[in-house]
Amino acid sequence: MTGKRKLPIIDVRCRVTIPEAGDYFSSRAKARGRADSIKSFAKGTIEAFFEEIGEAGICTAVSTSGQTPEMTIGGRVMAARTTSNDLMARLQKEHWGRFIGVAGIDCGNVLHNAMDELQRCHDLGLRVMFIEPGRSPGCDIDDRRLYPLYEKCLELDMVLFPQTSGPWGGKSIDYAHPRHIDQVAEDFPNLRIIPGHACYPFVREVIIVAARHANVFVSPDMYLTQMGTEDWVKSLNNNYFGLRDQFLFGSSFPSIPIQPFMDEFWTLPIKEEVLPKILYQNALRVFKLEQDSVFKTLYPAY
Repeated sequence: MTGKRKLPIIDVRCRVTIPEAGDYFSSRAKARGRADSIKSFAKGTIEAFFEEIGEAGICTAVSTSGQTPEMTIGGRVMAARTTSNDLMARLQKEHWGRFIGVAGIDCGNVLHNAMDELQRCHDLGLRVMFIEPGRSPGCDIDDRRLYPLYEKCLELDMVLFPQTSGPWGGKSIDYAHPRHIDQVAEDFPNLRIIPGHACYPFVREVIIVAARHANVFVSPDMYLTQMGTEDWVKSLNNNYFGLRDQFLFGSSFPSIPIQPFMDEFWTLPIKEEVLPKILYQNALRVFKLEQDSVFKTLYPAY
């Protein structure tokens, strides 16, 4: 194992695989013929989850599991996400340092009252809000109907983590366009924002949005090794627009098996001096964990 592979990693898109988290990801893995490649699905325990991601080098999982009603996009049925926020809070408490739970908020108010649930999640100890407005209520990320949630998120000092997938985020690919993030970042300059999937496929545009706003942090996760890889690697290696300080590592597990993704990640020609920033230092800063005693032990090189 090379030196760089020994670096600790915070994976900002690494969803827990236990049955209590719901079958959204397991059913999708089965439909794609990938279920057998994800060992922790079969074992069904939190220990198996940590074992599987640990073997791939992941030290801390940020579980953006979510709560969103079912929706049909492009003729495909996107099943409801039903991961309990109480489960997220419990796992975070029981495995602090190895697990960061994310509050799944249905901003369409179908599964719960979004504002009340966000406050409740904060009181439970969760520090990140994941939303999928393209699915519920079916609007863009800069829709003014969402602004009270953003104001509340800022008030509670939580991180905003919106779904920004071009393939499956909303009824139109325009939903994923970074201009919507650009507007929210302009209107809420102190709100830390992580566009989930980094507005794929609008790679260059989202890099420029991050350049325009220091509060926007990009994580292409599984799309890093798909179309646009050269733009990401070149921007990181040359630190275009200061991207090194605003890039977060993510895998998108268990949407894809984690070990093959990690093997491919390590083949990317990213300069070694960039790796500590993108693998854990930036994430510690975004989640305000630099001074946490447990995380300081796990990430002593920070």
